[in-house]
Amino acid sequence: MFSKKENKEIRVLFYTSFGRYMSNQRSSNGEKIKWLNYPTKIKEIHFKLHCDKKYASIFIDIQHKDEDIRKLYFDQFKELKKPFIQYVGASWSWEKEYKNEIGFNYSRIIRKINDVSIYDQNSWSKIFEFYKSNLLKLEEFWMNFNEVFKQLES
Repeated sequence: MFSKKENKEIRVLFYTSFGRYMSNQRSSNGEKIKWLNYPTKIKEIHFKLHCDKKYASIFIDIQHKDEDIRKLYFDQFKELKKPFIQYVGASWSWEKEYKNEIGFNYSRIIRKINDVSIYDQNSWSKIFEFYKSNLLKLEEFWMNFNEVFKQLES
């Protein structure tokens, strides 16, 4: 068990290390990009990474406060499921209704790997490769289909 301070230090080191790992990786159109805070350019759609003591995940969170608009965004992703799978693979879970620990409703599309831990530096390379591979595929999908979501935004 780690203290709150140790836990924070490990998380900072982990995400800083991943940021360095990805620092030379350009976007598909050649731009320098902050992969930990991927700029979808749509306020309510976020690409996120999470790692804890049992698994690592990458996910798309649709966080619009208006339930109907959130569902519209999610349904648009569902409409694009075939090309989504072609770009990023089929092993993603689609959750139209996801409630976080403080009770906020999201829609979420998520992919996980198990048996890795943020507390085991020996598993970091596996996690980083998982993140990199999936972020690059997700970014390629997004570069080709983000305009569809921008049209919904207006």
